Amino acid sequence: MQRAPQFVTGNFVPHHKFLEDAEYGRALDALVKAVSDVLVVSPDDSQVFLGRRKVEPQPDWWYIGGRAKPGETPEQAAVRNVRRELGLELPIERFEVIANYSFVWHTRAQAPVDNGTADISTVHSLVLRPEEVGVVKLDEREYLDAKWFAAGEVLSGEFHPALKQAIRDLRAKRAYEALEALAADDGVATDDAKLAQLAKQLVKQVSAGRTTGPVHALFNPETRLYSVSAPSRHHAARSRSPR
Repeated sequence: MQRAPQFVTGNFVPHHKFLEDAEYGRALDALVKAVSDVLVVSPDDSQVFLGRRKVEPQPDWWYIGGRAKPGETPEQAAVRNVRRELGLELPIERFEVIANYSFVWHTRAQAPVDNGTADISTVHSLVLRPEEVGVVKLDEREYLDAKWFAAGEVLSGEFHPALKQAIRDLRAKRAYEALEALAADDGVATDDAKLAQLAKQLVKQVSAGRTTGPVHALFNPETRLYSVSAPSRHHAARSRSPR
């Protein structure tokens, strides 16, 4: 349902460089960086594995992930980030694109911290098996903790709205996959009622995940509470109606 295809023009050769904090801070003032994030889920999608970051720009529960390097596909960057942050070497085929999000942050780790930073993130899903979870080696330079949460707890609790969005978008992706599988199975007689049911479920999940404009979030690190505001769907629907 969602992809992040890469188009390479010419004979591109990456020239990866390490930037000191001062130089990197100047780059952040001028550029939007690409990141590859990963929503780690249980085999039945009922739980999500989140890391509690201790560095800006999001010192709270968040995806596993980080920057992409020039020349990497989003999936390659996701594989590398999971290797670095969880100590797991996993095949690229297990990383599936959920969606692409735009992030704008008020603060960052590099001075001046209040200049903030901006990202374009390709968010992937990754199903972790129980035996893999048992050998996770969390990158303690970036994370204080990591744990499983029920997906419903994240949707209803004090978590960043981007995490909630990813869960809703993953559910829409699963609904599409179920519909696609039934429609593509030529060996089975078409069950119109089942197709209609799955199509209805897809529309329901897509509608649940639809946003109509920038979602603004304020995080209080002392209370660990979020204040979130977003355009109302009623207003958006009214503005699209014919005059």
